[in-house]
Amino acid sequence: MSNSALSIEQSHSGMVRIVALKGRVDSTSANDVLVCLSNQISAGEKAILVDLGGLMYLTSAAFRVLLIATDEAERGAARLALCNVIGHVRELFEMGGLLDAFTIHGSREEALAQLS
Repeated sequence: MSNSALSIEQSHSGMVRIVALKGRVDSTSANDVLVCLSNQISAGEKAILVDLGGLMYLTSAAFRVLLIATDEAERGAARLALCNVIGHVRELFEMGGLLDAFTIHGSREEALAQLS
């Protein structure tokens, strides 16, 4: 699933579903992310890791989608975590006061160790 500004790559590592976002998440692409994450939750995935290491840019629409997916995951007894929240993307999380709204791991490896 992708459009010109965003690519979504999915894989598994053991029991953890990895969703790697690359490019930009804005008002036109945020719904693609929500559909992808919602599908994983409704399919019964219990541990979902969203890797933001490839993101160049995100808007408030991206934060809204991540918050909705986190709520959906909790209702579905699943865990949703983020990793590689770095650079400019991390600054946007900090400015929005959203670092505490998510489970955030420094690296994919650290996250997989915690989620497995």
